[in-house]
Amino acid sequence: MIRKTSIYTKRLSDAERAMLLDAVSGIIYPAGNYRKYLEEIAAARRRVSGIFSDLIARDDLSRSYPHYVGAIKIENLPVDANPPMPPTQGGGLKWIEKPSYISENVLVLVASLFGHPYSMFCEGRGLVNNLVPTRTTSTELTGLGAASDLRFHIENAALRFLTGYDCSPKALFLTGVRQDVTPPFTRLSDARPALALLGPEDRKALATASYRLRLPYRWRGFRDGYDELITARVPLIRATPDGLLVNAVLYGDMIADCGTAAGERAVRNFEAALEEVALDEVVRPGELLCIDNRVTLHARTPFKASFDDEGRAYRWAQRVFVTERLENFRRWNEVDDNVFAPTFAGAQRDLQQVG
Repeated sequence: MIRKTSIYTKRLSDAERAMLLDAVSGIIYPAGNYRKYLEEIAAARRRVSGIFSDLIARDDLSRSYPHYVGAIKIENLPVDANPPMPPTQGGGLKWIEKPSYISENVLVLVASLFGHPYSMFCEGRGLVNNLVPTRTTSTELTGLGAASDLRFHIENAALRFLTGYDCSPKALFLTGVRQDVTPPFTRLSDARPALALLGPEDRKALATASYRLRLPYRWRGFRDGYDELITARVPLIRATPDGLLVNAVLYGDMIADCGTAAGERAVRNFEAALEEVALDEVVRPGELLCIDNRVTLHARTPFKASFDDEGRAYRWAQRVFVTERLENFRRWNEVDDNVFAPTFAGAQRDLQQVG
């Protein structure tokens, strides 16, 4: 029998939900300067720490003995009572004004249980990224492209290899603000049971440093030359003293080169195995997904986005990343507190000399 991806599900009681709402309802998510905001979130987190004792015991996710969980879902969270329709270009905005900021506050509070919340400036200018489809971005291979098929991937996998530091998220967190009539699935697939379905030849090929990865699509236009930036040859899976580390990105042209026919075949078989063990979730208001970005790949199915007469999308999701080491970004431009713009000074020249 095939072992599927498992997810740890936590449902707050109504009393816990009310306690969390009371802790975050007075906090204003700001348009910038997040240091004071993060201090307020930390104080609120201490007030409600008893609610999340089971999550604290799993704060290293797939590496937390004896749980080894690759993803977490939290249900019955407090929500904004009357969230507005997002602006037509909401996905490119640093901040969207709302009557309340419950979704942002809950998202950042829960994320801070697992590490330091942060954001990449070229994916969303604020600490919390607003994922809002538009008619003009429908075919883009990004979180804003509703019609695109974002197949299984590790978020920002190439960033593990371009600076000498791991600048890929430890985990990412998703929640909903508003929902579309026919929402997409967020698909989760734990690489550990998927790899168990493969033969030794495929596992060996995936662990061989023969693959070259590209930057995500939204990064490529951020600075001149980033569209040509490709990693040195790296493995798609690696056993580390701490646990498995997966670097696979299976949509578009994110894998620039598989190196060998065996490497290309292993990628096809790995994706088929990921499909076998995957589960489907929907990012809804009042729910939150935590995805361990070291072992659990995620995907988003294409969907027909709905818009009102002014072109505003009905679907509005939010995302934040966490890292265990903010110092890994010290060579980058910190545009705002915990918001980093990538700097690959000299990287393209250096990498062109690598096989």
